Amino acid sequence: MNSTPTATISIPLPAASPAPSPASSPGGGGTDVAAFRRQMDEVVARIPMHAIRSVLDAVEGTPSPNGERARHLRDALVDHFNRLRPMKARRLFTSLFEPFLVDDPVLYRSAESVPALVQRVDMGGIWSALTRYGFPGLAAEVQSRLDGMAREAMLDAVLASPDAMAMRELMRKEALDFLYAMAGDRKLTDRFLALANDEALHDARLRTQYLGRKAPIDSDLLGFVRALLEHNAVLVPLTERMRRDIDEMRMGDRQGAGDPRPAIPSSAEVDCQSALMVGFVRRVRDLGLPFRDQSQLLAWFAPLYGLNVKRRYDVFLRHVREHVGSGGPAVRESHPLLRALLCHFTAACTTIREVVDGMFGDMDIQDGGVLSAPAPTRALLHEAVERFDRALTALSGTGFLASRSTGPALRAELAAVSRELTGTVMPALAARMQAAMNARHAPVPDHEDIVWLLELVWRWGRTLGNAGYANPELKSLRLYAVETGRLAFLQAMKAEPQERPAHRMAHMLRIRRLMAAMGETVDGWISPVSQGLHRVVYSYLEADGEIAGDEWAVIDAFVASVRSELSRSRNWQSADFVDILRLHEARRRGEA
Repeated sequence: MNSTPTATISIPLPAASPAPSPASSPGGGGTDVAAFRRQMDEVVARIPMHAIRSVLDAVEGTPSPNGERARHLRDALVDHFNRLRPMKARRLFTSLFEPFLVDDPVLYRSAESVPALVQRVDMGGIWSALTRYGFPGLAAEVQSRLDGMAREAMLDAVLASPDAMAMRELMRKEALDFLYAMAGDRKLTDRFLALANDEALHDARLRTQYLGRKAPIDSDLLGFVRALLEHNAVLVPLTERMRRDIDEMRMGDRQGAGDPRPAIPSSAEVDCQSALMVGFVRRVRDLGLPFRDQSQLLAWFAPLYGLNVKRRYDVFLRHVREHVGSGGPAVRESHPLLRALLCHFTAACTTIREVVDGMFGDMDIQDGGVLSAPAPTRALLHEAVERFDRALTALSGTGFLASRSTGPALRAELAAVSRELTGTVMPALAARMQAAMNARHAPVPDHEDIVWLLELVWRWGRTLGNAGYANPELKSLRLYAVETGRLAFLQAMKAEPQERPAHRMAHMLRIRRLMAAMGETVDGWISPVSQGLHRVVYSYLEADGEIAGDEWAVIDAFVASVRSELSRSRNWQSADFVDILRLHEARRRGEA
């Protein structure tokens, strides 16, 4: 699963002296060899990790006039690459599960383990418990042997060698035997799970923010891991094929649509993916008796892979409705597919609540505080809201939102998410939005955060509204924001004589971005009789500098209002209007 860069990076070797003596050349004296190696280590430490393979290929593939120096550089590259991957036995063992592993901070927060989902942090916890209770001696021996093998070769090549494969097979058998034996020992199982969960939680908290509790590693997850170990030889190739086919089909659909990343998959693509899923379900069940028991996870491995790993909620919904439930909720919530979907929904709801509470917990917006949303927080909350939308759509499509058995719990989750929006996000957003719109001379420090949060809130609100949880407070906030934006924009058009036109334009553009985040436009507020805006537009059209696209949008809207005014009436400003129209047409011709 590693991606090797194709670009070749050349690292110049230190130039040799014109006449090196045997004692001063690498290999001629121990002190100079050590100094040269330290120099190589310093050079290699500055190379990005993703580029080390290509540099190593260049060193090994290019004949060097100084083979000793090239050898030291190669050794430094290998040592640096391998030193940052110390847990070699763990990497070898977890490669058994590579096609099934995900790192999904949203699903960390599921109330229970998601059926057929193996998180990387969970596999790390299971490995720690196995090395404590399962095969500590074997794990230590494998680590020692891999350390020795990695002294002269890149770890990737070492882990793919026949010797490593033999060690991995031995660990697989030992782990499988231990897990089967442990199933009959309740006390050992409890100790095993306690250690595995502690390690997984610690690892998960290093990978994401605001994590309260994590979905547990339980006996169901251990049973699935045991099944993957037992049937590894047949499931890995099938899963790799499924992954390739899904990716290739999506790429083909994107190319056919002419859009490199479509926001919504086409119906044809969903149809093809759904047919592909049915085919893989049949191929899984053809593997033998363990895969035909529809009460077990293995029978539903293919659609669960599509949901948990590929996050194809649309294809998953199609499969449940057409090939499982025959057009409706014919399966109970205890079914593995519906259990997985419910876990995704509750995990998205919990993530939204935890991130919002964590992000706004330390902000005192009313006393002049500003929003602070670092990139990881933005990405996590954006992903949680998107998954909330998609999981809710899937639950509604299966009928479980309206079900008497599952509906009350789902609606309680919706109500909690709605309260988080109403009680925590919107008051802070209203205060900061007003400050951003009224910032006449310079943007507020959190302007970009406000724009981002506005866009997220309106999407969040639409999702709740579609589910029947429309927020009256959100509608009030929208009306308040539009009116505040209108007044601020009217003030922004009033350019004072001492102000630079660029400052007025920048203020108008800031308000325009805030309105656009809510799906509103400022064009209706642009007045042809605004003397200040007239001066701003005239100065931009008359100057020789380049006009940006968003600046053209304001200028074009003003010119359109001028045309409309001229078509309606003739007044004392008509000469100025005609002048600016001619100037606009001339500038547009020049731009073309």
